[in-house]
Amino acid sequence: DAVASRRLSSAARGRLQAGLRAGLEVVNRRWRRVVAARFAVTLGDQFQGLLTGADAVWELTHWLRAELRQVDWVIAAGRGAIHTPLARSAPEVDGPCFHRAREALDAAKGRRLLLAFGGFGMGLEGLAEYYSALYWGWTPRQRGAASLLRVAQPAEVAARLKIGRSAVSHLAGRMGWKLVAAGDAVLRQRIQDA
Repeated sequence: DAVASRRLSSAARGRLQAGLRAGLEVVNRRWRRVVAARFAVTLGDQFQGLLTGADAVWELTHWLRAELRQVDWVIAAGRGAIHTPLARSAPEVDGPCFHRAREALDAAKGRRLLLAFGGFGMGLEGLAEYYSALYWGWTPRQRGAASLLRVAQPAEVAARLKIGRSAVSHLAGRMGWKLVAAGDAVLRQRIQDA
């Protein structure tokens, strides 16, 4: 779900939705081996997809954040069964995994969390709060850099932000990136182990 997308102008919302559609097409191709039902836009500024497991959640989440940086995203993942036959796209499928994701999303919005999990067992909530608190504590520029640093090498981050590599290094240092990366590794491993 895009955070505060209703505050965008109609033109900006249209660009966001077009970018989201294009991004999800890339997701469906790039992660096709783990996509059980294709990702699709729902409710204008939200999307759903069905994965075969949790291993790709971290990578996919951060790729989308890096590609669609014009807004902040709340990403909710639900783990569980499906009760309908598999279909081409996720909005055509139903079951507890989707219900848990929706419950996690609704709870996350009220608590300003950027990651939320339903059905993954205990332990992820505190890590999701750490992740969100860190993110909201950064400036908008730092948040944009973090989205890129999680998926790209410093040279690519510099090119995409149109700044020098030394500026990326300085920015990462001010953000405590080595500690962030260590925390991210713990969260990523916990998602995969759930």
